[in-house]
Amino acid sequence: MHLSAQILKDIVVTPGYMSLSDFTAACQAAEEVGKDIPDILVFRGFLSEADLGKLIAEYFHLPFADVKTKLIPQETLQIVPEKIARKYHLVPIKTTDHELHVAMEEPQDLEAIEYLKRQTGLTIIPYYSTDQDLSRGLAQYKSNIKREFASIIAQNVKVAGSQTQAEDLPVIKILNTLLEYAEAEKASDIHIETLENDVLVRFRVDGVLRDIINLPKVIQAAIIARIKILSSLKLDEHRVPQDGRFKFAIDGDSIALRVSIIPGFYGENVVLRLLTETARPLSLEELGFTQANLITVQAAIKQPHGMVLVTGPTGSGKTTTLYSLLNILNTSKVKICTIEDPVEYGIHRVNQIQVNTQTGLTFAKGLRALLRHDPNIIMVGEIRDKETAEIGIHSALTGHLVLSTLHTNDAPSAIPRFLDMGAEAYLLASTINMVIAQRLVRKICQTCIVEYQPPLEVTSQLAQQLGKHELNQKYYRGKGCDECGQTGYKTRIGVYEVFEVTSKIRELIISHASSDAIRDQAVSEGMVSIFQDGMDKVASGITTIEEVLRVVRE
Repeated sequence: MHLSAQILKDIVVTPGYMSLSDFTAACQAAEEVGKDIPDILVFRGFLSEADLGKLIAEYFHLPFADVKTKLIPQETLQIVPEKIARKYHLVPIKTTDHELHVAMEEPQDLEAIEYLKRQTGLTIIPYYSTDQDLSRGLAQYKSNIKREFASIIAQNVKVAGSQTQAEDLPVIKILNTLLEYAEAEKASDIHIETLENDVLVRFRVDGVLRDIINLPKVIQAAIIARIKILSSLKLDEHRVPQDGRFKFAIDGDSIALRVSIIPGFYGENVVLRLLTETARPLSLEELGFTQANLITVQAAIKQPHGMVLVTGPTGSGKTTTLYSLLNILNTSKVKICTIEDPVEYGIHRVNQIQVNTQTGLTFAKGLRALLRHDPNIIMVGEIRDKETAEIGIHSALTGHLVLSTLHTNDAPSAIPRFLDMGAEAYLLASTINMVIAQRLVRKICQTCIVEYQPPLEVTSQLAQQLGKHELNQKYYRGKGCDECGQTGYKTRIGVYEVFEVTSKIRELIISHASSDAIRDQAVSEGMVSIFQDGMDKVASGITTIEEVLRVVRE
């Protein structure tokens, strides 16, 4: 529902849900970065998406439908054809003998309601739902895409034959269906692996690889050639790795795909990384920061200078966190420059540079060049060597706010990591404002969540770390359903350790104290360990104890 600033003001300011000054700032930010005001209200943490949706529905005297938590039966979806649902941006959610309940972004769209009434012969009961919710609801139309995909393969590749047969295959349709299926499953990566007798397609969903389908060997060359054409790669090169990228539009969303092709023993293998460009950035609350950690993070990024670091292993969501921080900081009053490898998402009004080792453009050289562009805020994709560390520290000392990532197991270990790279302790104490350590855990599917008792080996492991007196809490898991692909999990959330550099911590850094001593001091000052943050999410029914133990090893 496209609402004017005045109506939104009446909805959220007049009843006192937020202040007029915050609302005015949100309106200004929306205009500056080219986003809708509701997106800014949610992203900047003023209101949750569900709360804002309920307030809008209440204002217009309509029921609210939280579509993202509903598993809509296929027979209900089929009442309204997918093409019509996408045209009017609505989702049928429930039906009775005489009524069809429909979630809509525009519940006052009389044309859509009248059309549905004529086509179904039912009385239409409109509900209000947010744009993001409806997009998730519309994705449920794709739940049968695996059968569609298998059907396409079966119809067109009944027997492996000659090269002529392979060239006649509808490769474009096969690849497009594969990409649509990956997007419907919310896969982060597609792996196309050439084996001896066939081609294995796997998706990485919520950080875990799943086997999807085995394609006949005859299709391998045509599929890889199609990907090379889209990525502007060399078709006749099969002996060296190649990297590229292309874009693909699905249901109005622009998906950027990073492509990596490497030669294998039985042929070339491909990995496609999917990045949704049109999605609203996640707020810090949606990423999984607790209220206490939010206060610390917001205070640190409001500092005019210093360093904010995010640590964790590859694939732990560090870049996503940095992008969320950049989007909060992105206003007309500051200039933001980044040096990244690679640039994953384009951010409006931010100057982004991609590392290119072939031309000699490294993190250090790019950072040095950015300093001549008079930035207020700098983001360095990763600090991995002495030169980059030194330039980053001196940038923070000379009035810049520097954001970057580092590979350490926990937040306090960032200090000795810098010292190992040759940084001076007194400079670190003066520049580092905050370090965030993070991991990603899978969330329990809320459709099939049940209470359960963890196995003995899990509780024994917990007892060693927490003590038996702390084990008396409820535990939850997903028993598996169609909504989560029988895994019991759906989407991921972060677990965090937010380490604020206080005056006492600075004294320890200058005295070259060990990371254990620094950690003990931070905990005594209120820092919640990454393991404890995970346990808090277990107690809240957000994730399972097995997930926390899998990704967080203390």
